[in-house]
Amino acid sequence: MRTFVSVASRISTPKSADSVTTEKLEQQTQATPMKPAVLLSGAALMLTLGGCGSSGGTTASGGATGGETGSGGSTSSGGATGSGGSTGSGGETGSGGSTSSGGETGNGGVIGSGGATGSGGVIGSGGSGGSTSTGGQAGRTATGGAPGSGGAKASGGTGGAGTGGGSGAAGAGVPYQGPCDVVSGGCAEAFSVTRAMVASYTGPLFQLGRTSDKTTLNVGQTSAHAADLSTWSAFCNENQSNCVVAKIYAQVHSGSNDLTPGVWNTPWKPDCSAGGYTCASKFTIESATGLPILTTVSPQEYALSGDNFATGINGGTKAMGIMYNGKPVANSVYCCGVIGLTHKYNATDTHGTDFMLALAYGWRDSGGCCIAVNCGSSTSYCVGAEEEEDNDLADYGTSPVANALVVTQFDPTSNAVSTFLNGTQKFSHSPPKAQLNAGTAIHLGGGGDLSQPDAVLMREAFFTNAVMSSSTVTALKANAVAFYPSLTFP
Repeated sequence: MRTFVSVASRISTPKSADSVTTEKLEQQTQATPMKPAVLLSGAALMLTLGGCGSSGGTTASGGATGGETGSGGSTSSGGATGSGGSTGSGGETGSGGSTSSGGETGNGGVIGSGGATGSGGVIGSGGSGGSTSTGGQAGRTATGGAPGSGGAKASGGTGGAGTGGGSGAAGAGVPYQGPCDVVSGGCAEAFSVTRAMVASYTGPLFQLGRTSDKTTLNVGQTSAHAADLSTWSAFCNENQSNCVVAKIYAQVHSGSNDLTPGVWNTPWKPDCSAGGYTCASKFTIESATGLPILTTVSPQEYALSGDNFATGINGGTKAMGIMYNGKPVANSVYCCGVIGLTHKYNATDTHGTDFMLALAYGWRDSGGCCIAVNCGSSTSYCVGAEEEEDNDLADYGTSPVANALVVTQFDPTSNAVSTFLNGTQKFSHSPPKAQLNAGTAIHLGGGGDLSQPDAVLMREAFFTNAVMSSSTVTALKANAVAFYPSLTFP
């Protein structure tokens, strides 16, 4: 993006990434298969799983639900619903009664026996760092009720998403869905440092680089399709600042569309020509989710190796869509879009050759000149499309939203550009400000010429070769809310 003032006078200093890097990662717990009910000798007591219980993710054994030895009370019949007894459960050493009927089968697992080993439900999953909610309410562990209570009938709850671990997998028996699984026809390309964007992708999400010796480590996925953070601490000597994000793996065309740090001396700076990790983002774990968040503060930015054009993504005048899930950076005046399809960094600036998703603030730099993204006023926040200085934008207020799930797309049939913010359509402009003829170089954190980069806090993003319906946008928001239960998308 060409401008006429220095970078220092045009870009406000973004909020330091240190404010989001100091929190410790909460340990994710993984769901494991349910243990079968155990037949008790004599007049066996069969109880159903009850209550929400604690969220620690430990095995929900009889000791937690039916007294110290898994009993359901001294003479309890197991309750009307077989949930461990509504009044007699949790006795001191009761054996569960001699005539217990067991009640109905708890939906949160197998028929609760309330007795010895492995009874009382499933292995605790949700919890504060869990991934699969199999019992009780969303994100909680189905433990069969608090000690000595039995609680209500175990319902299995809704498909929960444990906070901290951020995995948000659906309830037992519900298959995982990534954002690209929600989109009809799927994604043309997708990137994420937090999770699989499509359920069928099983490869690594990103690559860490250790700054001391340039050694690399791939970060893969847990069984809940979230970033596996079990190895980063030892690799980075227990300090996030010792590592950078050396690569972001493409999840549709892996290899050809992988994103790497810029290595060019761009026309309007920064100078990334030293290569290596000069323009790489510091590894950052978001405290609210316990998962990584890509943090670019000038001069960190990413593109395809050699700034090549992408594989399998529409450009030119065809249908194009971009989804971005991240956080606006407060009071940071942006040059350009945060991610999008562009001309190559050393090509001539021509209006319409960029189609970037914009998440911006303000409209003048300290020198009083123009910038590439202009919101409605110097104190407004806006979203939309950056089209190489001719932009389609809409203000949404004078304070940044807590989290931004933005969908920006171009429909060639109606010759319209539209943008949604957190499920609500902000505008549809026909025709666009620029006559679109976008290139297919992917630039993240910088404009068409990879200059004057934006401060980006990104969890995930994808591209489509079709226009998404409003119902799809609604489904994308629901998918994000389910996976990131600790976040709000107002």
